[in-house]
Amino acid sequence: MTAKKTPPLVIAHRGASGERPENTLGAFERAIEMRADMIETDLHLTRDGVVVIHHDASLSRLGAKGEIRDRTAAELASLDAGLGKGPVERIPSLLDLLVRFGDRIEWNLELKVGESAPYEGIEARVLAEVEARGLLPRMLFSCFEDPVLERVRQASPEARIAVLVSARKSARVLERAARVGAEALNPHISLVDRAFVASAHGAGLKVYPYTANEQGEMVRLLECGVDGIITNFPDRLRALVDGR
Repeated sequence: MTAKKTPPLVIAHRGASGERPENTLGAFERAIEMRADMIETDLHLTRDGVVVIHHDASLSRLGAKGEIRDRTAAELASLDAGLGKGPVERIPSLLDLLVRFGDRIEWNLELKVGESAPYEGIEARVLAEVEARGLLPRMLFSCFEDPVLERVRQASPEARIAVLVSARKSARVLERAARVGAEALNPHISLVDRAFVASAHGAGLKVYPYTANEQGEMVRLLECGVDGIITNFPDRLRALVDGR
């Protein structure tokens, strides 16, 4: 008997960011309500060593100067991550995420780097918080920078890793994945066709492209055989996946 193929994963990009302010607890809650299978989010490190969730290293979009690395977690608490679009939303910490959502859904945790330099020790801090709560199997760690992923692998042989692949850095992706013991590739949607997916699958890798928001692009990717799609609109993708 042929095994039934696992449906593609609905991966909410920074939560349900098409509807709620990105990378906020409200966006994460809404993604779960929309029946996402996984949520992608972004991790940075504050001056006092707290792992926090925000996309940019810079604070400019929040109306402040400098980088996240220049501020303490307490100082960041004064900023509105909701960008004035409704009730005030604070920049969450990784601990906030793990306590409230860690056992409710799987996560793709993207480890970011600062504008001026990588965050020293972020890999160990993230792994320690996740492992302390027994949540390592529910976490997929990703990054565009291979040295970061190499440090994750060195620190944790069991960590699940995905290699982020940008359109500007698309060479030797299978080699990169093998070097860090990855289980998946997260390529930009412009890189994905049937040949890309077949090549990845031939190497034993899943393919989770980013970021598809229009129905036509979602359908194209699904027809290419991807294993999941990262989207700002998990409800749109859920309807397509469930209807297949």
